[in-house]
Amino acid sequence: MVRRIFPWVLLLAASCSDLAGRAPNRSEFDASDKGGRPPEEMAPPDNGGSEGLLDQTQKRYVDGYPIRPGDELKFTVLGQAELTFEAKVPADGAFQYPLIGKVALAGRTPDEVRIDIKERLDKDYLVSADVSVLVKEYSKRFVYVLGAVAKPLVCEVPGDRFITLLQAITQAGGFSEDAAKHGLMIFRLGAAIPFSVVPLQEGRGRDPALMPDDVVLVPSREKVYVLGQVGHPGGFVADADRGLTASKAISLAGGFTRIANDANVRLLRRGKDGVRRTFVLDLTGVVSGRPQDDVPLQSGDLLFVPESVF
Repeated sequence: MVRRIFPWVLLLAASCSDLAGRAPNRSEFDASDKGGRPPEEMAPPDNGGSEGLLDQTQKRYVDGYPIRPGDELKFTVLGQAELTFEAKVPADGAFQYPLIGKVALAGRTPDEVRIDIKERLDKDYLVSADVSVLVKEYSKRFVYVLGAVAKPLVCEVPGDRFITLLQAITQAGGFSEDAAKHGLMIFRLGAAIPFSVVPLQEGRGRDPALMPDDVVLVPSREKVYVLGQVGHPGGFVADADRGLTASKAISLAGGFTRIANDANVRLLRRGKDGVRRTFVLDLTGVVSGRPQDDVPLQSGDLLFVPESVF
């Protein structure tokens, strides 16, 4: 049914587009596409100042886990029973400490809070106060992994530890087949941080620590579609690391049928200006040793292999 109907769809699409009658040149790639482009043109997202935000997070965890609303703390001042008590961190992240007044808690480590309280007590009330601040019980903390993973989930983070990006994705069952590993987004405190995990999987770069309430979004790559006189018409994910060419896509689709016209393959592609154009590809030379006749594909491309005319 698909083979009977699609030629009419192709003709309609071609009538509404620019029929170039040739293969596309490299300037006719969409510069924003990362799907099936050749590897020399690939690059991970430019994180810019966002990498600094991720680095700061890692450093904070090394220094100590930041306090959050809902955590239960125990304050102790040696020899001062009225200054020894337990309290839950309120929603606004601060509370009134006896004698010294309001103390900010949320976002600071227990040691930072301890130093603040000690300095203020030493200044006006005590001599060399012996202060300790301990987290008696952590509130529940979560990160969210959504998109092209095996099982999107809400991941609970242990209170006294952190979880890294790859650890969270592993708990979500790993990437799905169509995951765009170059285009992850980490949403944090209203900021969207672009990140590529490809260097991490190759043993390079850093695996960033996630903050509670971070949302990790793994987008899906668009597919390349192959229809007409091939063994298994359908959609196929463009391989962002190795590149997907016209001949490789046709191979994934089961190869040409016996009556395929491999010298007149049609490529429908939306250009940078949004206009869909139709190009004509002659792939006969690829099989006979002319790889330069092959054409790199990009996400959203559609290949149609017509029948030979006898």
